[in-house]
Parts: sequence; structure tokens; C-alpha cells
Amino acid sequence: MVAGEYFVMRRPRALAESGRPGLYHVCSRVVDRRVIFGERERRKFMGFIKGGARFAGVDLVSWCLMGNHFHLLVRVPPVDAYTMDDEEVLSRMENIYTEPRMRHFRGIWERMRSDAARQQFLSPFRARMGNLSDFVKTLKQRFSQWFNGQNNREGTLWEGRFHSVMLSHNEGKDGQGLGLLARFVAGYIDLNPVRAEVARQAEETDWSGYGAAMRGDGYALAGIRLLWGEEVSSGLDAKRMLRHHGLMLERARVKDGAQEHAAVAGEKEVGRTENRGGDELGAVVRSAEDGLLARMGERCEALTKGYALGVNWVAAQAI
Repeated sequence: MVAGEYFVMRRPRALAESGRPGLYHVCSRVVDRRVIFGERERRKFMGFIKGGARFAGVDLVSWCLMGNHFHLLVRVPPVDAYTMDDEEVLSRMENIYTEPRMRHFRGIWERMRSDAARQQFLSPFRARMGNLSDFVKTLKQRFSQWFNGQNNREGTLWEGRFHSVMLSHNEGKDGQGLGLLARFVAGYIDLNPVRAEVARQAEETDWSGYGAAMRGDGYALAGIRLLWGEEVSSGLDAKRMLRHHGLMLERARVKDGAQEHAAVAGEKEVGRTENRGGDELGAVVRSAEDGLLARMGERCEALTKGYALGVNWVAAQAI
């Protein structure tokens, strides 16, 4: 895949090709755009996300839970679940099934006398690992079952199938994180509460990756470290690392000015680094980034609303 491309995923693939991790921006909305996510619902939903990620073996880079929809930035590494030992498979299953259900599954597995029978029994569960479609489908189903049970409700909860786009990234370069395009999408996700005017700054919400990281959530911090890579995170404490991400979000908030600025300046280099309190962003800063950021916001907004985006709509120079 050519660096900088952003593809529509009408039928999301289970894995990136040729053993390379896939990176996906996922979005799904509640039916009729009803606002259902309060504090309790968000807490439960995050539990399902983390459990599902552990089962599937995917990395949650960033997220945001709004009142009637959610965004996820998910890294799907190549997973050969068929070389995984049986106990590891059963252990992963515990993240998405209740204790009574797992006792049932383990009982069936233990009563089987041949390895072939045991492998056949676990094969459907192995096939679900490393699969983006199954990860999101399971997440939505588990939450729907819980929500409907809590509210004496029946019927579908979600507005159709989830939307997903695949992002290119430069993870193959040692220590350089996921690249410029991935960082901008993460910035768009983190700024959802600000655009919706439910928060003044991204760190004010507990229900985004950045907001959770600012409160010391280890899961969220791991996602930001994966996003930025060793050139920022190696040797830095969490507070200093988050300043880099926060600086990017500050730049991202000036959307209209960025569009105008980029139209005039084009590809002209405007500086080598940005500094705030002694921290460097760590790469050449180009005015073209601001134009890309504005366009990224428009395309991500289209994803939220379920528009068709087309293919290869923007080329980004990965850092």
C-alpha cells in the first residue's frame, strides 16, 4: 500500500496483507442517533472494548465515546492463532465470556479425548482472533445485550454496520511510531468532545484515549506510546510524552485558519521544530500539515455520518 493512502473498507479485511499490521479508524452510531451513553454506559462499554481487544489480540491506539456514537483507532497485528496453544486460546476466551459459559466450554474441551477433536472445537474461536470485523461485531453485540437487559428493551441498538477505513502508516521504520496520518486521525478522535462543545479541552473528558491517558490510565498511555513511537516515548516520563500529543491537539483546534494558511503556503517549510516548555515535537513542521489536518477533519466527519469517501483521497508525507 502506498504511504499516505486512506482507504474505504466496505468489507473490512481480517488482517493487513503480507504479515504487516493493519491500522483502522472505526466508527459506529446508535440507531436514530439516540443519546444513550452516560457515565455507567461508557464504563461498561470500555470494559467490553478492553476485553474484546485482549481476546482478539488487537491494540487500541485511541478512542472516544460520545453520547450517540463512538470512534476507535485500532491496530490489528498479524495473528497466527492456529499456532497458539489451547490454554492460551481458552484464557483469551475468558475476556468475552462469562464465568459459567467458560466452565461449560472448558468442560467440553476437557472431556474430549483426542487432540484433533480439541482442535476442531477451538477452531471457530481461533478464527475470530485478529479479525477486525469480529472484534467490532462482538463489541456491539455484547453492549446491546447488556443495554437492552438493563432497560427492558428489545431490538437493534446500532445504526447498521460499522464504518471502517484503513490508514497507511510507517510502522516498518524502527522506532518512528505510526506516522503523521495516524496522529492526525487520533487527534480528530480526541477532539470530538471539543467540537461537540461538551468539553473545552480534550483532556477534560474521561472517555477519550488522551483524556484517560492524562489521568494515568495505563491502557491509554500504551496506545499513545504506540502512536508516537520511540523517538518521543523512549526515555520520557508519561507527563512529558503527553505534552507532545497535547501540542498536536492545540494545533488541530485551529481548523479554519489552518485551511487558509495551507492554501497560501502550500508545501513551504515554515520551521524545523516546535517547542513548548523545552519539549520538541521532534520532526520538521510543514504548513502543508495544517491543510492536511483540515481535510482530515472533513473526511473523518464524513466517516461519522456514513458518507462514501472514495479511495486514495489524500496523500500524506509520513514523518
